[in-house]
Formats: sequence, structure tokens, C-alpha cells
Amino acid sequence: MKNIVKLDVLVVYSASVAQSASVSDSQSIHPFLINSRRSNYNLSYAYFLDTCQKNGLTAGFTTSADIVGPGQCQNYWTSDQGNWTKINGMAKSTQIFDKISPRSSLRLAERKLLLSHQSIIPFNDPTLFSTFYDKLLTYQLLAPFSIPTTAVLSARVKDITQALSQLRQLVKQHPFSTDFSSALVLKDRFGAGGNHVYKIARNFSHRIQNLMSKNPEVQFVLQPFLAFDHGYTYQNRHAPTDLRLIFHSNQLLQSYIRIAQPQDFRCNEHQGGELIYVDSSAIPASVHTIANQIVQQLNLPGSLYALDFLVSNSGHVYFVEGNTGPGLDWDITKKLNEQKSKQLIRSIVSRFTTRLTA
Repeated sequence: MKNIVKLDVLVVYSASVAQSASVSDSQSIHPFLINSRRSNYNLSYAYFLDTCQKNGLTAGFTTSADIVGPGQCQNYWTSDQGNWTKINGMAKSTQIFDKISPRSSLRLAERKLLLSHQSIIPFNDPTLFSTFYDKLLTYQLLAPFSIPTTAVLSARVKDITQALSQLRQLVKQHPFSTDFSSALVLKDRFGAGGNHVYKIARNFSHRIQNLMSKNPEVQFVLQPFLAFDHGYTYQNRHAPTDLRLIFHSNQLLQSYIRIAQPQDFRCNEHQGGELIYVDSSAIPASVHTIANQIVQQLNLPGSLYALDFLVSNSGHVYFVEGNTGPGLDWDITKKLNEQKSKQLIRSIVSRFTTRLTA
């Protein structure tokens, strides 16, 4: 049996995004392809591993496809001052920084294998991951703060009609029902990045059925459309804007806003949204109040997560979704973004260091 290197920390990324260290192609000298839109991830994860090294921790980076057992991989990458090296050998760790998005049965099985022993400790609470990964579960846990949400079980007319009826009832019971327009939002129940998010203004049943039939692999939830293009303004910019607060160890670590492109309501960077880091004082007090109530309800002092909010045009605050894996990359043209991302990485590594030296 091959010798297994014991690492203090193992970063595991979805194989659909990162490439294995086993790839022998001479052009594949980084975990993320240079000609892809995620090429800058090479900088952030090199910084992650290098920061581990500076803290006296050994660390490696692998993909979900390379997982061969609980906390074990068959090959991995290392970094030394930003220079990536492929290691053709097995490694294991009990401390896992999990970046697997279980969107397919294969990714789900890989993640399950990775965490399949009680000795394996993921960075974040597994229950919180499962809750925030599922938008319906998120709503059910935090309904008083959230936009009404219901599941569309299938593209059958019966299930669509039932979902529409359930949503109408939820909106009717909402204390601020007039915040919602007559339009609806159909979105991927397990999605991210603003993908598979559709605004539907009319012919609801027909449009929902059409979209679901075109995307049979996607499970959807349905929400009323919230008018929020004038709810929060930054430097007199009137546009759909969401507000993200990142908490670590129950403390607010960072805050930023994302402003949607003209004619769009999706604020995600992957959809062209502009990310701007702001001081916590630029976040309305009403948002801080709701965020702190959610933090207290979750009561997970060891976890890192982001909470996303919208402010309706009438000034009411709505929790949109949570994220246990906020992005660690940065826009290389913006120095502040780099500084903030590195701060987040250092906070994560500091937590690993505390765990391992306790």
C-alpha cells in the first residue's frame, strides 16, 4: 500500500470546476484552467495554502473526483509562494475545507465519501451547509425573515397549479404583502450564481412548465417578485442591489453590496453584477438587526457563512439566502477586493490553526 501523507488541512473542490493533479497535460500546471473565467481562483487558493504554511500547517488542494476514502485523496496540489506543484501520491486529513457543490449524484456521492467518518471535521457545520444549500429548507428555517417560497415538484400542470396556490396563500398571509408585485421568480432550488433564475410576468403556468421542461435536471422553487430597485441606494445609484454580510465566529467580518446590471434584477457577479465592499455603517441598521437575529437563531459560533438581504421599495428588509462557501477569489483590477478576500482567507486559516493547536 502506498504511503499516505498526513496533511493538517485538505481543500476539496468540485471536479466539475477544478482539475485533478493527476492530469499529465503539460499545459495543466494549475488547479483552475488559465483560459477559464475561474483562472483567478489559482491566486486565491495558492494564497490559502501559503497562509496555512505561514501558520505552520501543511495543506493540500484536491478535487472531489480524487477522493478515495474519508478525508483521503489519491493525488493533490501544493503551493509554495504561488507556485503550484502536482503530488502523485495519497494524502489524508481530518480537517476539510469543503468546496464541493453536490449538484449531481456523482458529486453528492463524492462528498458523502469524503465526510463518511466521524473523525472528519468539515470547516462548517454540516447541517448548516445542507440547510443553506436548499432554498426551501432555508425558507422553512427562517420564514419570518424571508421572501415566501414554495417548491414546484414537477412540470406537471397539477404540481404547478398547487405551487401557485400555495404561494398565493403565503403572500396573502404575509404582513407586507404589498411589497410583492404580480410577477413571480422561478429559481433553482439548489443553484448559485444567479443561474436558472427567471422572472415571469404573465402566463405563469405555461411559462413555468416550459422552463422546467427545458431544464429537467433542475429542481425549482417559486417566489413572488420583490420590487427592490429603489429600496437601497448607494451613492445615489438607483438599481436592484443586494447586501451581503459575512459572519465568522458569530462576528461580522465583512460586508459588501452587489448592484445588478441595467435591465436585470440578478445581482450576482456571474450575471454581471458589480461587487462593492462597504463599511458596516453603510448597511442599514434594519439589516443589521435582522442579521443579528438570524445569527442568534443559528447559534453556530464556529462557522463561517454569508447572509444576503434585499430592501424592498417600501423599506422592509428580506433575507434572501445563506451561503456557507462565500467566494474567496477577487477581481485582480481592484486592490480592495484582494485585501478583503485575503482577510477572509486568513480568518479561515486562523480558525483551522486554533482547532489544530487546541
